[in-house]
Amino acid sequence: MKTNHFKSKFTSLLLAILFLLQSCVAYKSTTSTFDEAVATNGKVLVIKNDGTKLKLKKIEKIDGVYYGVVKTKKGLETIPLTESDYKRISIKDKTASTLGNIGYVIGGLAIIVLTIGAISVQNMEIDLSY
Repeated sequence: MKTNHFKSKFTSLLLAILFLLQSCVAYKSTTSTFDEAVATNGKVLVIKNDGTKLKLKKIEKIDGVYYGVVKTKKGLETIPLTESDYKRISIKDKTASTLGNIGYVIGGLAIIVLTIGAISVQNMEIDLSY
C-alpha cells in the first residue's frame, strides 16, 4: 500500500512539472514588421516606445488596421495597434520554444531521478565485512 501511495505522489508531481513547463515561449531576436507578424498567425511580443512589453496571441489586419489579440480574464480581446507606437516586434521562435520545453522536461526528470537515487543510496545498508 505504501508503494502505491508513493507512485501516485510521484506521478502527480511529474504531471504538475510537465504542465508547468509547457508554457515556455522563446521569441526571435530579430525585429519583424507588422505584415510579417500577421503572416505568421502566431504569438508575438511587441515592445512599445516607452519600453512596456505586450504579449499577443496573434496580430490581425482588418481593413488596413492592425489588431492585436490579447488573452484576458474575460477571454480573447482585440486591441487596435498603431505602427508608430511600437519600436520592436518579435515573432515566436517555434524551434527554440520546442527545444526549451523539451530541455525543461528532461532537466526536471533528471533532477527527480537523481533525487530519488540519492535518497535510495542514503537508505541502503552496505555490509562490507566478510
